[in-house]
Amino acid sequence: MAETKTILSLCDYSGAWCEPFRRAGYDVRQYDLKNGDDIVLIKKPAGSVYGILAAPPCTHLANSGARHFKAKGDKALKEGLALVDACLRIVYATQPAFWCMENPIGRLIHYIGKWQHIFNPCDFAGYLSGAEAEAEQYTKKTCLWGNFTMPEKKPLPPVLGSKMWRLYGGKSERTKAMRSMTPKGFAEAFFLANGNN
Repeated sequence: MAETKTILSLCDYSGAWCEPFRRAGYDVRQYDLKNGDDIVLIKKPAGSVYGILAAPPCTHLANSGARHFKAKGDKALKEGLALVDACLRIVYATQPAFWCMENPIGRLIHYIGKWQHIFNPCDFAGYLSGAEAEAEQYTKKTCLWGNFTMPEKKPLPPVLGSKMWRLYGGKSERTKAMRSMTPKGFAEAFFLANGNN
């Protein structure tokens, strides 16, 4: 009997990105500070790791918050980079078959280099149907770094425009959660490209 492959999903409160792996029977280990798991303190897991999904918070890194960078100072930047560093440390320690880290366009380019790929949710909305597909016909540029197979795009027109800015402005926890959630279409496409190897 084949060993169940392990997926680490880092800085992942919603579980949206790792859900297709979980449904397929992978051993998904989901870590997020809101669940009491400080990524900076996570130790190297025992056994082999097949894949890593990493979505460190963009609060102190994304260009969308650039007007606040000066007021926040270096402490906030260090806090954001510490989470990115922790994700990369876990990648280094486990040497998975694939890994991917996502973050919006922002300051990370100056610390870990340029992204390999960039996408909008509407690029993968065609993997869904009905209301789910319609809900993802929006733009929100997201950058991807790592060692993974980029899924084939199945775009639908971005008729909702920049939905996240329109519907989820502000600083509430619900707003932050909605803006940071991995699009379902991308999650499904990513699984199909990387999870069936």
